[in-house]
Amino acid sequence: MANMQGVATFSVIEPPAVRGTGRLTSDLDGAAVQPPSFGGVLRRLRDERRVSRERLGMAAGVSASYITHLELGRRGRPTQAVVEALFACLHRVQPVSHRSRRYLFDLAGLPDPAAPPLAELRAAIDPAKLRRLERLGPDPAGYFDSRWHVLALNDAARLAFPGLTEGGNWLIWLLEDSRAATALLDREAAAAASVSVLRARIAAFDVPEWSGDYLRDLGRSSEFRRLWSRAQDLDHPGERIIRLRDRRGEVPLDMQLYDVESARYPGWIRMLWGMTC
Repeated sequence: MANMQGVATFSVIEPPAVRGTGRLTSDLDGAAVQPPSFGGVLRRLRDERRVSRERLGMAAGVSASYITHLELGRRGRPTQAVVEALFACLHRVQPVSHRSRRYLFDLAGLPDPAAPPLAELRAAIDPAKLRRLERLGPDPAGYFDSRWHVLALNDAARLAFPGLTEGGNWLIWLLEDSRAATALLDREAAAAASVSVLRARIAAFDVPEWSGDYLRDLGRSSEFRRLWSRAQDLDHPGERIIRLRDRRGEVPLDMQLYDVESARYPGWIRMLWGMTC
């Protein structure tokens, strides 16, 4: 699948020029610029919470000297279990933002098993992204997270998929809302394709902890369990074309799914675009 590439602009603030020297200086002249490190971030988080190395090590099941070696960069990258235990201890003392958590796991070279809060993902759909949806005109489109939760829809999507609204879930709408069966000629085919997409995304993250509760909730549906089992057959991933019923009769849509590049939430925001065939 193609990615929707965003364009970022950066403002560069230059240090003030020193008159008569012909060069630029700053308060950091002569200081070595160091790359970010897992140990450096761990030390900052620990110091901010006034947690001793002994306390942090005990909570994580490692020694205080191991914490020292991590902070000084004298040990290799810690395991997933150790990073989760270190984070849990620091978070209990004083909440750590999701952004800082993600940064810590990135520096450890590990995938973060925690799903971003849904409210944060919705807040990430800024006015520019909403304008992008509306520019698609009559084509229904929306932003979703990797669990198929709706983050934002354009007017065409609200009209095409009655009952699907912000805060809802595309997959649950397909499986449980009677309006989906009315709106779509092939609701089950669309549901099967959507289950396959979910299964592939969980596999791509390679850390399925975030999906446990979600799958348990979906698993209460016998149809979901059947489609989930069928999705194991990679030769039959499901139809990409869905057909709407409306006053014009049958309207086929080619459903395109794109990852929306996000530095803060990589892999978590996607656009579903129904292109009129």
